[in-house]
Amino acid sequence: MATTINSPVHFYASILEPWTRLAMSSPAVVAMRLNMLPLLWLTEPMKASRETQRMYSEKQAAFQETGLALAQAPLQFWFDAMAACLSANPQTAFARAMINSSRRVARPANRRVRANQKRLTTNSLRR
Repeated sequence: MATTINSPVHFYASILEPWTRLAMSSPAVVAMRLNMLPLLWLTEPMKASRETQRMYSEKQAAFQETGLALAQAPLQFWFDAMAACLSANPQTAFARAMINSSRRVARPANRRVRANQKRLTTNSLRR
């Protein structure tokens, strides 16, 4: 992060940014799937079945990835916070540690949503 964290608004916006991105992208992916599946069930039931199974299996994998990220977050944050104590500007470094922690926890879900959005917009349901 090139800029310093000067205002509380910037700080909180930075913490919420990955979650806001997830909240904005997820409904779009759900809508794409819900619009696509009925036609797919009528025209290509095998592809529709695979997509439906994929939706459920992705939820399990995403839950596990997020659980792992949540389990690792306190230790990673602790290391970042300890490094912040040794930095020239501990307040900024501690704020950066909190922002990085938020991004690490949201990263698996954001990555999956982005991949699904890309796959569904290119309409490549060939697997």
